[in-house]
Amino acid sequence: MTLIRTVSLVVVGVALVLASGCASSHDVVNERLLDLAMSEKKEPNQTYIVDPPDSITIEFVAREDRDMNRTAQVRSDGTVTLMLIEDVKVAGLTTPEIGRKLEEMYSAYFHEPDILVSVAAYRSKHIYAYGEVGRQGNVPYTGNQTVADVIGTVGGVSSRAWMSRMKVIRGDPDDPEVYRVNLKKLIYEGDMRQNMILAEDDVIRVPPDPFAWVGYQIEKVLFPFRSMLSAVFTEKQVESAVSY
Repeated sequence: MTLIRTVSLVVVGVALVLASGCASSHDVVNERLLDLAMSEKKEPNQTYIVDPPDSITIEFVAREDRDMNRTAQVRSDGTVTLMLIEDVKVAGLTTPEIGRKLEEMYSAYFHEPDILVSVAAYRSKHIYAYGEVGRQGNVPYTGNQTVADVIGTVGGVSSRAWMSRMKVIRGDPDDPEVYRVNLKKLIYEGDMRQNMILAEDDVIRVPPDPFAWVGYQIEKVLFPFRSMLSAVFTEKQVESAVSY
């Protein structure tokens, strides 16, 4: 029991020392990531394929037609319901293609209608982030995200992240393409080659650094035994108290 407790205290102590030393640098990393993501002003994506259950906004540019403006969710059958023309199939099309389709349909009611279509809510496609990130899971795919965009969206990286060994996994799960991304070069050296543009269903994996990996392995071995021995120790304490 004493040995296990001693090892636990040593591991925790070393981790706290290292964490205190890298906490400030970790904050700087995430601030730079956020600044990088926000500084990249992107034009609305023109190649994103709309699918259920995305939502789109239809905007009539002419002032006299603006009461026709609508935001509608794409239903499971790929259609949206709009005024005058009712159900229109938009799934499988880009926003410019939808705009041209609506202009043609509304030309029966308006003289040369000018219609802009944009995605109001991205829900049909995702990118995934796992490992040493602030929040693991999926992020809506918008068609024009970079590594910095997605890492910023999930709350940055943890202080245990091995930033030079980040990976982007793409394609067939049985034979994927794997791209190495050096997040450290991106942040500290401004190497924009590392800020790759992501694709639908990409998986970002941020591994733990070597020390954190060792810590996780120790934790796997140590904590089950510690819990078991703690339970035994508590039971013996109770028995002693009862017999006393």
